[in-house]
Amino acid sequence: MLGRRKQLLSGKNDLRDSMASKLSTGAPMKELVALLTLLTTLAWSKDAMQVQVVAVHAVTHDDQGTRAVLDKGILGAHGTTKQVESFNLDTVINGEHVLLACDDPKGCEAPAVGTYEGERKRGKWVRVSFPLPLSHKQVTRWYKIAGSW
Repeated sequence: MLGRRKQLLSGKNDLRDSMASKLSTGAPMKELVALLTLLTTLAWSKDAMQVQVVAVHAVTHDDQGTRAVLDKGILGAHGTTKQVESFNLDTVINGEHVLLACDDPKGCEAPAVGTYEGERKRGKWVRVSFPLPLSHKQVTRWYKIAGSW
């Protein structure tokens, strides 16, 4: 029994050594890196668009974050819920008037009126990137297409 165990362990070491020698040549790894670099440079979003924010509307809704959902489960249906302020956007995308509703459970910030980069996803959502006031930190938020205005 002990001899068989030593044989199995030595077989694993042999396999590990052979794999290490194959990877040490670097040829397959170099090809993989070259392929990934090529794919990332050629890839672009087909649904990239300019999103012109014309107006911002404040709305409130129940917090749907992880903590709020757990509290609701523990405290029951009559437990207190936190209200979150969020902002919906009146926008112009490709010449059409589009109402974008915040789709983040914790709410969305209000971007300044202007034109921002956006990306359409699966026909229902638009990802908008914009800088926050004062800090100028670039944030990206998801909005659901909620109709027109």
